[in-house]
Amino acid sequence: MTGDRDSAMMGLAGLRFAWAGCAVLALTLTASLAHGDDRPFDPYEVRDLEISALAENAVAAKEKALGDGLVAAATRVLDRIAVDGGDFALSADDAEKLLSGYYHSAEQVGPGGYRGTYTFSFSPLLARGFLSRRGIGVADVAAQPVLLIPVIQADGEYRLWQEAAPWADALAGHDMEEGLTPIRLPANSARDRAVREDRLLAADIGALGEFRIRYRTHAAALAILKTDPGSGRMTVALKGADGAGPIDTAVPIDDGTVALAAATVANLLSARWKSVAAGSGDIRSAAGNSLSVRVLLSGGPAEWAELQARLAASGVIDGVAVEGMGATSGNIVLWYAGRLDALPGRLANARVDLFEAGGSWLLQAF
Repeated sequence: MTGDRDSAMMGLAGLRFAWAGCAVLALTLTASLAHGDDRPFDPYEVRDLEISALAENAVAAKEKALGDGLVAAATRVLDRIAVDGGDFALSADDAEKLLSGYYHSAEQVGPGGYRGTYTFSFSPLLARGFLSRRGIGVADVAAQPVLLIPVIQADGEYRLWQEAAPWADALAGHDMEEGLTPIRLPANSARDRAVREDRLLAADIGALGEFRIRYRTHAAALAILKTDPGSGRMTVALKGADGAGPIDTAVPIDDGTVALAAATVANLLSARWKSVAAGSGDIRSAAGNSLSVRVLLSGGPAEWAELQARLAASGVIDGVAVEGMGATSGNIVLWYAGRLDALPGRLANARVDLFEAGGSWLLQAF
């Protein structure tokens, strides 16, 4: 493999064959990628994941590292988009069935080890189908950014700006985009510090509005960390508005740390956003209809990739689960909304032929 993109079609088992002729001398390969850091967030993509493994030779080490990386990346994607979460217990084969592609930006190969930096992309249809089959709703649209203003309350006093830096660092260190709720933090500028603190601490809509406009976010909220040095207890409070609307809530944390408090904020924002998205119809819920279908592949395995693309582009199918796929046919489950008798006609617009024969539903491209 000489390029910066490995073929996801070959599967993990194919790596053993592809690497059989590689020398075992230590080497470093770095690919120059055209991807910048300013790409929009994609909930179905895990970027720059570090993977590594040790084994009896370089081929086995890379195969193990890729398998472990696939599982970690797929689990991360499913955690992002699942409304209620769950223990997915994925195998490497499970993860590969959801994969749409991957590439590496750097790798190091040695006699008995492998290390690389990979970006994995997963199929939205297959990931949603995986969750739907388990009765788990899906939220895959990120909220608009929210400005969080860190505040520490201790001994009856409030600390903002630089005095709240440890709390701000903890919030910044938790990747809240993973929960589909990106945040921004204030720069502690002179304009920020000039605000009337009594208005800000009261979560005055006008004061918060000034910050929201200044930092160009959808909403702004105080993230207050209340500490009790005597007992070691903490309370996290959010006041203002987030992606889900007005918020005024507090959560106690016994024997907590600042890192745990930041994670609590992240979980609160994510749970609220996904709950509101479910109520507004942005959730692709498992409550839809499902249909077991036999796929006919007259053009071989490559035709399934084309069929997947057409199903995704149809706007009709909410999820696909692959139960088995061979060279000429396969078995899948489709999740869809609406009436079954209308489904064939709607799919025909995407050049997908769904029809019933011999008591079974069949699907093919045309």
